[in-house]
Amino acid sequence: MKIIKRVLVPLIICAFAPFAVAADRSVDNHPGFVDFSTLTSIANVEPKVEVSLKAPLLNMMTNLIRTEDEQAAEFISKLLRVTVNVFESDAINIDEISASMNQTAKELDAKGWERVVRVREDDSHVDIYFRLSENAERIHGVAIMVAEPREIVLVNIVGDISTDDISALGRRFDIVELTDIEIEID
Repeated sequence: MKIIKRVLVPLIICAFAPFAVAADRSVDNHPGFVDFSTLTSIANVEPKVEVSLKAPLLNMMTNLIRTEDEQAAEFISKLLRVTVNVFESDAINIDEISASMNQTAKELDAKGWERVVRVREDDSHVDIYFRLSENAERIHGVAIMVAEPREIVLVNIVGDISTDDISALGRRFDIVELTDIEIEID
């Protein structure tokens, strides 16, 4: 029996590992994915907060909360990945980060992302983007970039989310700004 466990379990893991890796790589090709590696390398410090929720964990969360909150479960079930990184350091060069964020923003603009928030105030630099489907009925991704002295926040939410999902989330958590959201493209 020990031989079977020693041989069979590793063989099963090896057989299914490529599928798990391929599924995760497919998210990298999703229209809502943003590669923030350039910005994270400029930060030159380990993230103080790092959240990386991928499809298997998001599916588990969906199943756990479905009996308590069907709307929230439905919303989460449409997500493929949620990534949040927060960097804090006195060594953060706000000018260098801002320049890199501007470059990333230009790349998002070129790929058809819609900028919904832009703030340039003193040393604060904020960009929030939505990646909409061609018919603007779905949001494929949300990208948030914030740079302030001593802090950088980078968020990427990848999935296929409807505006109804966002409104339901706003009602569930009493976020008035989200309850009546309507997205229109020019």
